[in-house]
Amino acid sequence: MIDSTAFIQRLNRTRNLPVKACTALTEGFRYNRFEAQETFLSPGNYASSIYYIQSGLVRGAIEGRNEKITTWFKQDGELIIPQGLFNQQASEEYINAIAKTSVISVSFRHILKVMESNHELNELMLLLLNEALMTGHYREKLLRIPAARDRYDYVAEHENFVLKRIPHYLVASYLNVTKETFSRLHKGLAY
Repeated sequence: MIDSTAFIQRLNRTRNLPVKACTALTEGFRYNRFEAQETFLSPGNYASSIYYIQSGLVRGAIEGRNEKITTWFKQDGELIIPQGLFNQQASEEYINAIAKTSVISVSFRHILKVMESNHELNELMLLLLNEALMTGHYREKLLRIPAARDRYDYVAEHENFVLKRIPHYLVASYLNVTKETFSRLHKGLAY
């Protein structure tokens, strides 16, 4: 079931949109459900939509030497703006559900169509692009913290849901530590 109100409220937190623009956008909303571990974008494919997470958990990852490396997590009420969407370049990331997840998507093609008659969306898209860039800056800052304990504490302070809702092996990947090191950090032990 599409909860268009929550999606619109999330967009309005970034930039208030007139009712006409909201109505036009909702005409393009689509509902999708994904099972745990189901991938809905993989490297080499082109992102075609913006997603709003109604419920569930989603992970972004890139290909590592031996396994996928987690780059971000999103939860209920958050937007996913896939890499390469705005410039229509092939993605380099995986996006997959961690748990059963329901999302509302709106295609970039529909957004562009609505932008033709609702110029307020131009500013919204710029602001959403900026939000996506800030997420990248956050990740870079996290990885530049030299001590694993300090990275753990930083996530505990800024993204507490990660430590509470995400499987530990994925959090270890996100923090760039081994599963064993994460277990010791999580238990408050020396590592």
